[in-house]
Formats: sequence, structure tokens, C-alpha cells
Amino acid sequence: MKKHILRIAAAATVCAMACSASGCYFFPEEEELLEPPVLKVEDVVYSTYKAVKKTIINKASAVGYCVSELQQDCSFTERDGTLKTIYVKAGDTVKKGDLIAEYNTGDLEYELRTQELIVQQAENTYNASGAENDRLQLEIEKNKLAQYQSELDGSKLYAPCDGLVSFAERIAPGSKVQSYKVIATIIDPTKIYVKASVNEDRKFKVGQEVTITVDEEEFKGKVVKTPIEAKEQGDEDTSSVYAEFTGDLPSFTKVGTVADISYIKEQAENAIVIPKYLVKTLSGQTYVQVYKDGVKTEVNIETGISNATEIQILSGLSEGDEVVVK
Repeated sequence: MKKHILRIAAAATVCAMACSASGCYFFPEEEELLEPPVLKVEDVVYSTYKAVKKTIINKASAVGYCVSELQQDCSFTERDGTLKTIYVKAGDTVKKGDLIAEYNTGDLEYELRTQELIVQQAENTYNASGAENDRLQLEIEKNKLAQYQSELDGSKLYAPCDGLVSFAERIAPGSKVQSYKVIATIIDPTKIYVKASVNEDRKFKVGQEVTITVDEEEFKGKVVKTPIEAKEQGDEDTSSVYAEFTGDLPSFTKVGTVADISYIKEQAENAIVIPKYLVKTLSGQTYVQVYKDGVKTEVNIETGISNATEIQILSGLSEGDEVVVK
């Protein structure tokens, strides 16, 4: 009996050892570990500009406006008034002394004629009496007559010179007009030139041929005065360049219009050109970023002519190279 019990215990021990060695199949199996996910990085997209071959021009220019060598503004100067009429229009030819415009005067002419009689009467009285009071009264009446005459003279506006009317105000009769308001402008249409402000005294030279642009129309011109000559001659305006037209003239209606004076300082044909803002400088090196075969690289360059927006590339780039914008 005792031996039988020992056999059962031994068998149980062997069974337990077997289960321990083989793992306990009574528990659930562990899940298989997965490989970590691999994220695919998309290719970076660059914005680029293709280098082009073209003519690049660097100009010196100045902006001004068309003026006439003879230019006279006509305005009432004595007083404000009510307009009677304007007798001229733009394009009319006038002679010195021609009536340009006039004010309504109401009863002024009648009052003037009446005052002339009053002055004559005052003179007779003084001549007869010789009294001091009569002399003073005569002076008072003469002053009043002079005032009427001045008002009447100031009510009429006359052309100060021969010329052509380049501008005439459009005001309805009966409108109030302030003194010194320009009613008309008279010019010499054969002597139109351009006056332009400049920053550098030596940008333009006397006798230099230039292009004058008026309302996108180009004219041939020549520089006739610069700030250097103005200073030498003691002129008040020492910051302007003056250019005359050497060929066709713009219409007289262009007087007062914005105009551009320019000449070519530098020019290169068949040049490799890119926008100036793409050129970078660091530690004395001038370079651009180029995109080629899917790679962005920095390329050292040598530059040439430049203007306000573009620059010539002498070396480092070829036509069609894609320069990285961003």
C-alpha cells in the first residue's frame, strides 16, 4: 500500500515537471509584436524661376513735367467777384491785350461816371473858394473815383502776352471767383521742354541726347541745363534738369503733364538674367540656390549689369537653370 502511494506521488511530480518544461498551454497565447509603422516623407516642392537669356538695360532717369518757355497764368488780382464770362478756350491763339474774361460789375460803370461829375464839381468849388475844407473834399472825391476805376479795371482780365491758350477754366457765368484763381494759361507752343528733379548733379550732362516719354509716347530730346549750370548761373532752381525736344513736339495740351527723361547707361544683349531679389550675399560670397535633379544646392555667381528689378549673371548660371524662389 505504501509503495502504491509513492508511485502515484512520483507520477504526479513527473507530470508537473513536464507541464513546467513545455509551458502552460492553459493560458491564452501572447499577440505577435508588429514592426513600427514607417511614415513616407513626401518630396519637398520648391518654387523656382528659370534663368532666361535677354537684353538687359540700365537707365538713368528723372521724372518731371512738360512746361513752356513762355507760360503766363491769367487771374483776377484786385478782388473776388462774380463771373460774367470767359472769352477763350484751350487752343485759342491770343494777342497781348486781348480780353480773356470779366466780372459782372452791376452799377459800377454808372457810379464811376457819376463820381467823375462829382469830382469835377468839387474842383470848381475849390477853384472858386480856395478854402482848405473844399480842397480836402476834392481829395476825398478823387480817391473815391480812383477806387471805382480800380474796381472797373480789375473786373476785366487781359492777355499779358501773345501765345496760345493751353488751359481755360470752365466756370458758369454768375459763379463766384476768388482773386488769384487761374482762369487761363497762355504758352508758346513752339518752345515746350521738360523740367525734372534729379538727385545727382552729374547724372545728366548738357548736350546729352535723351528720350522723353510723355503719356507712354517717346520723343527725342537733348539736355540744355543741369543743376551744375544752374548753380554757376546763380539760378534759384538748382535741383532740376531741363531737356528740350529735338524732333516732334507733344501737343500743347501736354503742358503740365508728367514726363520722363532717360538715357541708357549700360546695356547687354543675350545676357543671362534673373530677378535681383533671388541673389543672396553671405560672408562676401554672392550666390543663388539652384534646384537640379531633385536637389537644392547653393551656387556661387558673378553678376554684371543691374537695374531696378533684374540683374545679369556673368558666371555660375546657364539659360534654363531653375533658381529657387522659396
